[in-house]
Amino acid sequence: MHKKIKKGISPNKLNSLLKKWQKKLLLTDWDLSLEFVDFIRKPHQSKNFKQSGDFKADITKKKAIILMAKNPPQDDEEYTLLHEMIHILVWNLDNYTEETILKKYKYYGNVHGEYLGKLEDLVHHLTKILLGRSCGK
Repeated sequence: MHKKIKKGISPNKLNSLLKKWQKKLLLTDWDLSLEFVDFIRKPHQSKNFKQSGDFKADITKKKAIILMAKNPPQDDEEYTLLHEMIHILVWNLDNYTEETILKKYKYYGNVHGEYLGKLEDLVHHLTKILLGRSCGK
């Protein structure tokens, strides 16, 4: 019996969505790719946290890998893909701000955590706007 590698949207469809959003976000000068992974909970995350996506970026080479869960906890992979792409879009500002904060405050301390929360709120809001969804909570 053939074992399915990934649940949810097919990798081909996700690659098509990647290209679509790459054009819309004006990220065509970036080399973007997808990788499907099993996420392991990080120490700062609660036990109930189920990660759907992440990314690894090299701003100098304008290259990024968007990590997508093989078994997504939510049934909204286009949202996850776009959410991570918006993180890439704001990566230069995010990276600068985070480095500045960490010169004075602890990693995942109160100030750093508050910044990360505000960043996630912004990215969440922009993702919903681009997908044409309500931004209410």
